[in-house]
Amino acid sequence: MNSGLTAGSVALLKICTIAGLFLAFSSAFADEFVQWTDETGSVHFSDSLENVPAKYRPQAKQEKFKEANVLRRSATAAPLQKTDNRILEKMLDSWGDKKLSTYEVPFEAYEGDAQRVIVSVTFNDSVTVPMAIDTGAPGLIISPQVATKLGLFGRDDGMVVTAAGGLGGTVPAVRTFLDKVQVGGAKDTFIPATITRAVSPSFEGLIGMVFMSKYSFKIDSTKQVVVFEEVRPDPNAPGGRSERWWRGQFKELQALRAAWQKYASDPHKGPHQRDFGGKQVREAEKLLSKLERYASEYAVPQSWR
Repeated sequence: MNSGLTAGSVALLKICTIAGLFLAFSSAFADEFVQWTDETGSVHFSDSLENVPAKYRPQAKQEKFKEANVLRRSATAAPLQKTDNRILEKMLDSWGDKKLSTYEVPFEAYEGDAQRVIVSVTFNDSVTVPMAIDTGAPGLIISPQVATKLGLFGRDDGMVVTAAGGLGGTVPAVRTFLDKVQVGGAKDTFIPATITRAVSPSFEGLIGMVFMSKYSFKIDSTKQVVVFEEVRPDPNAPGGRSERWWRGQFKELQALRAAWQKYASDPHKGPHQRDFGGKQVREAEKLLSKLERYASEYAVPQSWR
């Protein structure tokens, strides 16, 4: 990795310098996952107990991601409307008896002396870099270098300053969406991403469970591959996303917008700080607009937004 500062690194550094003075909230998003081990000793992960083979369900363990801030699901879940169900039924019919695909992706097992699962990941069909799979992380984290290669800093797609929380504390970061993420043959679209400094020179970020939502997967340490197993769409998960995911994304961005609105209107802040806060409000609104368009495309109930 180049140790020099790229344009993206400089841009992020400027944002972090300002954000570090006042940012006191985190964009950490959490969910649950299920873990089980088959008769060969291979460890599997999935986002739902329903995706676990029946014979392994008694020993499956449901875990929570280890993040400081957890967005908890609403106690009342709004059912999908009939019109929404018709759209989803068409989607399911298109699958019919289609055979579900399985993809084997080779991985690097070590970062120095530390055991890792490092795979090649392609973003937006244009940039391929090494990334570490982290089943304890809910989201997708990329370095400023990757963001620069993707041209994210020069686009007007929405990039709001936030804070990323982890075991090492809270650090300034930038929140955005990526159009496409692909690991071998496994892929997904419209992925929430956090841009923050790289944690290792051996990889350019972390892939958390947000990417795994459409797959059951296992890590085969003998063959040194990650196996992604496609799962059939859930009729109650528009766009392949659960109700919790939709509610969590809207809640997070709405909270970011509200926090920056409060900051921008604080009379004790200087004019440059208030201007910066106002810009972040507009960036948060761009991301909310993108999320709204994506939700409308998949007929997500208004009560989830």
